[in-house]
Amino acid sequence: PSRAAAAEAGRVVALHVELGRAVRAGDALGELDLAVEEARLVEARAHTRTVERKIVALEKQIATERERRAAHWRLNTVGAQQAGLGVREADQAKQQRERLADMSKKLSEAALLSRGDLWKAEDEAAGSRLKVDSASIELSRQKASREYDDRTEESRIADLSRQVTELLAEHDVSVAAADTANAALERRTVRAAIGGRLGSIAALQVGDVLKAGDAVATVIPEGEVHVVAQFAPSDAVGRVLPGQRARVKLKGFAWTQFGMLDAEVSDVASEPQGGTVRTELRLRSPDGSRVPLQHGLPGEVEVEVERVSPLQLLVRTLGAAPTPAPSTRAPGDLVAGKGEP
Repeated sequence: PSRAAAAEAGRVVALHVELGRAVRAGDALGELDLAVEEARLVEARAHTRTVERKIVALEKQIATERERRAAHWRLNTVGAQQAGLGVREADQAKQQRERLADMSKKLSEAALLSRGDLWKAEDEAAGSRLKVDSASIELSRQKASREYDDRTEESRIADLSRQVTELLAEHDVSVAAADTANAALERRTVRAAIGGRLGSIAALQVGDVLKAGDAVATVIPEGEVHVVAQFAPSDAVGRVLPGQRARVKLKGFAWTQFGMLDAEVSDVASEPQGGTVRTELRLRSPDGSRVPLQHGLPGEVEVEVERVSPLQLLVRTLGAAPTPAPSTRAPGDLVAGKGEP
């Protein structure tokens, strides 16, 4: 038999039990109050959706920032190219002014040009050199500005990526919380662990409060009926063995009228538990029994552990050879199932 019990404490809100009802493994037999667990699940799922929306928004923002970074780089590159062109133009103008200044100096030395015109030519040459320096500085500024803007955009994108990473971690935590809440919801439902029929149901009604471990019903598995007996260790250990024949007397059914059931030992526990040794027996001809066999019938099991001759029995009776009795007895019950321990 399998007990269908509450995994945790709670108030009963629904029962799906009826004595003798056929159930399958996993069928719900009872439900506990789910208000708190459902609220936690709704909260966890709502938080998960919120985090997912934030992640999507940040990923879009990162894509936009990358596009803007590329556009700024192209724009600053054009500015640097223009500044480079200005440097070349200023350099060409400087070279021309310097040639004119040299020619003016020669003409002045030959008394073919006034001193004022010479000073003017030299001033223009000096001004052209200053313009070259200014254009070079502008080119350097454009390049530095391009690098600065690119690093700034890169830092902003890295910060957004860090936020996405944090949100992904938060999302995982939220999903785990939802899974935990969902598992808690499942634990509030009492289910049948095996298929079979409900052999007993607890005296419960909607509104009752269960403690963890309280049984709602007992499921009797489908299959052949077998016998489970509990022997004293002194009677069973080393004496009761698989394959030995046995007889079962059912209480409430006089053996003189209904006879006894023939059985065979199928399995013996290797060590005592609760002061007794569990022994399972297989009925040899259950279909021929005049007793309606069903789970839970109490009785007495007698196992044949040896065969002796009448002379040996007489000797034992006289006390000449104190040997164990040829059979051993123990209380037993019929159990529905397939004979597994």
